[in-house]
Amino acid sequence: MADFTTSSHRKRWILNPHDLTRKYEAANQRAVDALQKCGATRVEIQSDGSLIYPGGSGGGENGRRESLPEHLSIEEELLVKRYYEGKIQEVCAALRLPNKIQATAIIYFKRFYLQWSIMEHDHKNILLTCIYLACKVEESHVSAEELGKGIQQDPQVVLKNEMIVLQALEFELIVYPPYRSMEGFIYDLETFVQGMGSTGLKALQELRVAAGSVVNNMMLTDAPLLYPPGQLALAALRIANQNQSKVDFDWYITFQ
Repeated sequence: MADFTTSSHRKRWILNPHDLTRKYEAANQRAVDALQKCGATRVEIQSDGSLIYPGGSGGGENGRRESLPEHLSIEEELLVKRYYEGKIQEVCAALRLPNKIQATAIIYFKRFYLQWSIMEHDHKNILLTCIYLACKVEESHVSAEELGKGIQQDPQVVLKNEMIVLQALEFELIVYPPYRSMEGFIYDLETFVQGMGSTGLKALQELRVAAGSVVNNMMLTDAPLLYPPGQLALAALRIANQNQSKVDFDWYITFQ
């Protein structure tokens, strides 16, 4: 696998808070403008790249502006995104998919909705498509039919949305979830705690489980769009250790 330092993940998909906010604002404003102009926000992309709003009844100056539905604020959009990111974790757990797949799918979902508002596409369909693509990329292939059957959804929605998701991701599909970095730190910590014997190894295993839960929670925030996976993993380990005091983490950070 390519090194993170030279990856598109590091170069293009780690944002500063200002740029992240601007992307959220731009996507939200486009959907609001479409609602006012076309009477709808759900969009279809044509073969020439143009956008149409097939559900629209016509807004604008002559439309019945008072009959238009309320648009979502940026804060409300974030709440919807967090809810469906949690659903990705639930679906992946139900299908017994490894953490790297659920994390990759969540990162795809986050990146997709950097480009689009949650109002512009059916988030349930995008969710399934992100899981499907994550399975393919992480070489744990699950067919669209198997995925749809497993959660009682139409597999055609996955195939229909695959290209638009790929385009939003700019075909940059290699991502680096924090779990791999966390395991690297755990491996390093094994040497650090060897002097504690079996007690130290047991404590380290408990720390691994606790830190994994912290990473799961981090995946439901903006953190994966703001920080590299190594920093997220180290923060998760430190938070977990503060709660359980399994190892002298400050000493480890200082001298390793």
